[in-house]
Amino acid sequence: MIAEIAMIDHEVAIRGLYEKMMDGWNRGSAVAFAEPVRHDAEFVAFDGTHFHGRDELVAFHEPLFQTHLKGTRLVGRVNRVRFLSEDVAVIHASGSTIMRGQSAPSPARDSIQTLVVKRSGEEWSVAAFQNTRVRPMARSIMATMLWLAGDWFWNFALCRRARR
Repeated sequence: MIAEIAMIDHEVAIRGLYEKMMDGWNRGSAVAFAEPVRHDAEFVAFDGTHFHGRDELVAFHEPLFQTHLKGTRLVGRVNRVRFLSEDVAVIHASGSTIMRGQSAPSPARDSIQTLVVKRSGEEWSVAAFQNTRVRPMARSIMATMLWLAGDWFWNFALCRRARR
């Protein structure tokens, strides 16, 4: 019974990490957004940009919160917390971005996130974060064609740039 209560307390703390990240973003603070993230964390953004550690995450987001991301808000929820051990857990979450001047998120900004969290002492922190935009291929023929066209264009642009 005591172990069960402890795991519930840990799950509450783990879910709170995700909430803290969203709160930091919604306040427009790169430092607060990255605060739950370990100094040596691996962080992959929705576009595949890979950050190594909290400092890189802050340095990248700070100017964006002053320009393109100013006034944006994150919304989301933790769908599941799964303990891999007493000190490691995986969070599966879904979220989206509400752009400045909008009142609701656009489905084009829907993402699914996977976070690996680690406990040191009694403190939990984010050791790895993967954010992927939801872009299902097979919902309709048009969606599949758009996905394939976008993929082709991306590959064409990359290959062309690499040949130079």
